Amino acid sequence: MTHNKKAATRMSAAKEILKPQFSSDPAAQRSRVLDFLRRYGSLSTLDARHLIDVMHPAARVMELRRIGHEIATVWSNETTPEGAEHRIARYHLVREVAAC
Repeated sequence: MTHNKKAATRMSAAKEILKPQFSSDPAAQRSRVLDFLRRYGSLSTLDARHLIDVMHPAARVMELRRIGHEIATVWSNETTPEGAEHRIARYHLVREVAAC
């Protein structure tokens, strides 16, 4: 699959995630992060901010970890849509805790 096709697929899925769960409430944001991680296995800070409207993904990931989800962080340099390069986190879902 080409890079553009992958990006379009991720954006389409992000819209599906965002629409029914649109709220700035932390619980809704955690739900969007976990849903994206379930679908794709990983989520970058840029993906979280630009695709699923989570402005502080590190906090949501920390909260998910406190619940018991195992999420690894990998650091990389990526370019923002605005053209600046930043060191960002990419979160990977390693193991999901069973629902309570």
